[in-house]
Amino acid sequence: MRALDRLFQYVDGVSDGSIVCGKYIVLAVERFIEDAEREDWEWVFDMNEAARYINIIERVCTHTRGEMAGKPFLLEPWQVFFVGQLFGWVDKSDRKRRRFNTAHLFVARKNGKSQLAAAIAVAMAVLDGDGAPQLVTAATKRDQAREVFDEIQRCIKGSEALSKRFQVHRTEIKGPRNGIIKPLSSDANTLDGLNLNLACVDEFHAMKNADLYRVLASSMGSRKSPLMLAITTAGFVPDGPCAMFMSAGKSVLDGIKQNDRLLILPYEIDSEDSWDDRSCWIKANPNLNISVSEKHLESQFANAKLYGSRNITEFMVKHLNVFVGSASVWIPDDDWMSEENCRKRDGLAINDKKTGKPIAYLGLDLAATDDITALAICTGGPEGWGMEVHYFLPERAIEKRLDKDENSVYLKFKEYDNVHVTPGNVTDYGVIRRMISGNYLVDGKIQYDEDNLMNKYCVKGVAYDRWNSLNLIRDLEGDGVACDPFGQGFASMSFPSKELEKAALEGKLVHEGDPVLRWMMGNVSLRVDASGNIKPDKSNSGDKIDGVVAAVMAIGEALTFEEETQTDFEFFMAVVGGVK
Repeated sequence: MRALDRLFQYVDGVSDGSIVCGKYIVLAVERFIEDAEREDWEWVFDMNEAARYINIIERVCTHTRGEMAGKPFLLEPWQVFFVGQLFGWVDKSDRKRRRFNTAHLFVARKNGKSQLAAAIAVAMAVLDGDGAPQLVTAATKRDQAREVFDEIQRCIKGSEALSKRFQVHRTEIKGPRNGIIKPLSSDANTLDGLNLNLACVDEFHAMKNADLYRVLASSMGSRKSPLMLAITTAGFVPDGPCAMFMSAGKSVLDGIKQNDRLLILPYEIDSEDSWDDRSCWIKANPNLNISVSEKHLESQFANAKLYGSRNITEFMVKHLNVFVGSASVWIPDDDWMSEENCRKRDGLAINDKKTGKPIAYLGLDLAATDDITALAICTGGPEGWGMEVHYFLPERAIEKRLDKDENSVYLKFKEYDNVHVTPGNVTDYGVIRRMISGNYLVDGKIQYDEDNLMNKYCVKGVAYDRWNSLNLIRDLEGDGVACDPFGQGFASMSFPSKELEKAALEGKLVHEGDPVLRWMMGNVSLRVDASGNIKPDKSNSGDKIDGVVAAVMAIGEALTFEEETQTDFEFFMAVVGGVK
């Protein structure tokens, strides 16, 4: 079947539903159809140009690994849909000027993305007419940047026709018209002096900032038809440049934004799909039973089901193309958001016999003044913990985050009753003092607000990180609040972390579905030592986790008081699970 026949076959199959794919691939096909019918703009779909590039790939490129090694690389219909659009859309008045200068292909692992990227690079090196073309494969680290580069080398060495036109060296490939192909990474000595025709960014999801991407994109100004290409899977940086660019690209497909020069194909399961619904897996794996076998996915799925938690997260990210906040997500979202955990906290509190007030334990994770500080209020006990968390941050912190990503979770912060935004560039710690003790300063004089936690609860103690105590703790202690320094090492954090995990999995951590705490829990990377002790790891987590840390500290404070009311033997048995 001719290449362009496969393209239109794919378009028809997606349109009539005979080809199963996700929402955004359907929208991408609709966009192609609508664009092809337009007559009042500068671009036209030139089938001869599309066929020229597809034919060179299929005639000279071969598979380089596995059972198919040495056989012609014949593009699948979904790949033809991508490659055909890359090279088929051209300027009506200048057929050498291509429409798309940016392309993002988002597809799960083992779907042949490296080989496809290599084939595109080879086709451009052979057919593009620019003199001294420069093509690079790029990633944050040099080893990763070599993945696609090594695939290009294998492709050339495996083809008699290509071997005659290219000279393959260890660190670079010399091609026609004094062209050069080489790997490049952000840790290279210099990125200056580039004049690129193609930059292929590999594992875009792993980039924590867009510096390398922007440098590469800015180096293409003098080329007529350059291409900034990112072929990647999902990852564990949901607020990084890849997720941000993917979100922006989806808004183009949704019709919210316009960018006629961006081609984006997001192969992923839809938000309403369940990860264990096998019928949805093909949405993220268009090469299912071609380069990725269903048996392989079944094997990975079985392991995820058996070992649970972080293994489920790995499966969702790698094989279903879902961005998740951390490479080692602690508690699965389905468990965290169970009906039991999302119920009202009413009835969980235990009243103090002397005061008649509900007993509460507080955890205060004090951040830098320009970041999020979290205050957790913990009531109840191991039979059912009630957890209410408040967040404090300055107005400027929200503005800075939205400047980076207008779709950030920060967009809704001002709508939540438990998020307290203070004016200016730094958090007003006086707001936290006022909430806890009721005391606050106005023009240098102490004022009192009766609506405070000390009035509402019998607050046994406030656990705080001793390294970030500042003046707030001294003020609270002066107000008569019992404040206890709480270490952030395994010795202090492990037991309450395990208690929080156990309670969440059993539906005994009642947080009423707090959306900010849910987001933070999705960001947590768990650190485990050789003895099996655990704690949330701020340094390696995908994003903010302050609310989770405060919740762990609050439970730790509660368990400390529980320890003091038990015999040593009873407490030991509780720790090892011998007391129910």
